[in-house]
Amino acid sequence: MKALSYRIIGVLSLLAVAAVSHGDDQQRAHIEPGPADRIVAGIPDADLRALLLDVLDRNPEVAALTARIAAASQRTVSVRKLPDPQAEVTAFALPPETRVGPQRFAARLSQQLPGGGKRGIRETVAGFDRQELSAQLQALRLALISEARRLMVEMGYLDEARRVLSDDHATLGNFEELARSRYASGAGLQMDAIRLQTEMTRLEARQAELDERRAGIAAELNRLRERPGASIGCSPEPPIRSAELDWTRLRLTALASRPELEADAARIQRSAGMTELATRDRSPDFSVGLTYAYVDKRTDVDVPGNGRDVLGISGGVTIPLWTTATNAKVEATTQLRLADEASRRTTIAGIERELEALEGRIPEIERRLTLLEKVLPIQSKQALASAEAAYAAGRVDALALLEAERVLLDVRLSAARGRADLAVALIALEGAVGESIPSLHGGRS
Repeated sequence: MKALSYRIIGVLSLLAVAAVSHGDDQQRAHIEPGPADRIVAGIPDADLRALLLDVLDRNPEVAALTARIAAASQRTVSVRKLPDPQAEVTAFALPPETRVGPQRFAARLSQQLPGGGKRGIRETVAGFDRQELSAQLQALRLALISEARRLMVEMGYLDEARRVLSDDHATLGNFEELARSRYASGAGLQMDAIRLQTEMTRLEARQAELDERRAGIAAELNRLRERPGASIGCSPEPPIRSAELDWTRLRLTALASRPELEADAARIQRSAGMTELATRDRSPDFSVGLTYAYVDKRTDVDVPGNGRDVLGISGGVTIPLWTTATNAKVEATTQLRLADEASRRTTIAGIERELEALEGRIPEIERRLTLLEKVLPIQSKQALASAEAAYAAGRVDALALLEAERVLLDVRLSAARGRADLAVALIALEGAVGESIPSLHGGRS
């Protein structure tokens, strides 16, 4: 009898441990590629793609949020477990006497069993926590890609602006030689050469300022990919161009693709699950137990069953009598769900606002850029050529020549800025939509 009792206790103990350990080997869910990956894949420039992938792979904020997702995955496993079983041992200092002998010690093993499907609901709620974090990760990656692309466009603008200033510096050098020749022949003033030299010095100062700004942008890009001090070569041309855009379709795509909305949806479902869990607190929980008592043999008399041990099985149930706290928890979680639904509406309104602003801004940039690229350059070049010829003939002074030069310089710099502004706006559009727009890269939408 005693050997059988020991075997029963051992089997029940192993079953309890197995119940607690259930789910330990559950695999962490794979995070699918998101909007950032699809946008990067749609970029034709290989060097730019490599840099953006470096940002996604090495960014410390991405690493931190990924670790939080891993932690949430473990919580999803842990909440499914049963509560730890409880073992008790009692040794009797004054053994109670029974008909078959004195009881020397007793052992009890019990297991709590949550009722009402609470374990499954807790696992579901924890799964929504992980889904929300995963969506937040995709939103972070999308924002990082948009920011890195914007920085690359800004770097490209600075490089182009520096080339424009270098060209203008060379032009002023030619004008200075012309001024010196006119002064040497007695047809001009020495002040003309001085004015031109001063303008060249001013251009050199502007070039130094551009170099400083470029270094700051490079440092920010290196911060995003955690590569301090790494060199960044020549930036590519603006990676996207203007195209006909279907704004109605873009809005529908944004509402289907933006990861912020996925995060809001997961948060709403989590709140609903918490409400359901709070409601299930009104259901009872259960417990089962096994009790074993060791009985020593009587020495004064031999009776049937002398020294027979005691084995008992018990069960219990909680009585959810106090409902005030449960009702308050149900109401609190219901209000949280309402707040999450309002937050989702706010997110949708924000996306609509982003798209409306871009819908108004992009055509305006395109209109201004058309003027800067197709009309004003021709006029300003003609004006500069006319001013140069007039200066060589002695009909105007160096101030008129410098004025014509500055007009052409401003047009070229403004055109470079306009191209960068259009690229930045279209990058922001892809970020607002949450998808690559093939027509912006030369493909078909």
